[in-house]
Amino acid sequence: MSEPTTNPSGDIRLHVSTLLVASERALNNALDELGFAENDDRIIDHEGRLAFVTCSHDADCDDLFALISELAARGESWELQFRTDTGEGRAIFQTLARHRPVEAVDAELPPEAENGAADAPTHDLDSETGTAAFRKALRRLDPAAVFATIGAGPSGRATAVVLRRNPRRALLAATAADEATLRAAIREELPNVMFAVAMRPPS
Repeated sequence: MSEPTTNPSGDIRLHVSTLLVASERALNNALDELGFAENDDRIIDHEGRLAFVTCSHDADCDDLFALISELAARGESWELQFRTDTGEGRAIFQTLARHRPVEAVDAELPPEAENGAADAPTHDLDSETGTAAFRKALRRLDPAAVFATIGAGPSGRATAVVLRRNPRRALLAATAADEATLRAAIREELPNVMFAVAMRPPS
């Protein structure tokens, strides 16, 4: 979980993840129209639909707004989901969609150490050695048998965990300064891997 940070003026800055979710057809058409690369690592599968992910680590939200404008111009349905990490073990989940009221839930999160994640080998992608070791480990995996979770970790660093689907177990993990570095490293070795981003409160 990303810890809140305080800037010089005393304001508390929180880590926020945002998903723009739409049908696969609608989002693919918008991405093609705007000239996005086919292998853009910000495009992920999400609960049977396609999503475009951005977060506070990214420099701006220009691409997100361009996609929203394109979807709106086409008359497509879309939804925005937000996760704001408010502190250790808690987050605020918000959704914004047409024809529905704005929703927000302040929820306690389950422990991050899921199925051995705390014991999985962890690589630091801010070093060349860590990056090389992580990529080598990824090459040994069957892409169809794994998926990756990604999000903010302690001290504001981004964390990814690669898990076996069945039985579900953490195989390896990585940390980096931002989520984009992790997504790019994983997709370079496992181009079709599915990312999972926790954007709803636990049931």
